[in-house]
Amino acid sequence: DELGNFVFDQAAERYALDEEVAEKLRKSNPEAFKNVIRRLLEANGRGMWETSDDVLDKLRELYNEADDVIEQVDVSFKQKTK
Repeated sequence: DELGNFVFDQAAERYALDEEVAEKLRKSNPEAFKNVIRRLLEANGRGMWETSDDVLDKLRELYNEADDVIEQVDVSFKQKTK
């Protein structure tokens, strides 16, 4: 559906693919950034959003990077609390 695609396209462009906004979100709340990307990928997987393979590849790359950042933060926090 075109409306659904429009909404997801706008969310992807604004929160994940806009480098400036993505960097701010990633720095201020990496877990939220990862959740935005996860929901976009999930929408595509459920057939709710159709987009290009290039966009999906970029979102997967961003998701993996966000996951790595969160894991590093978690490890650092656990080391500090020991």
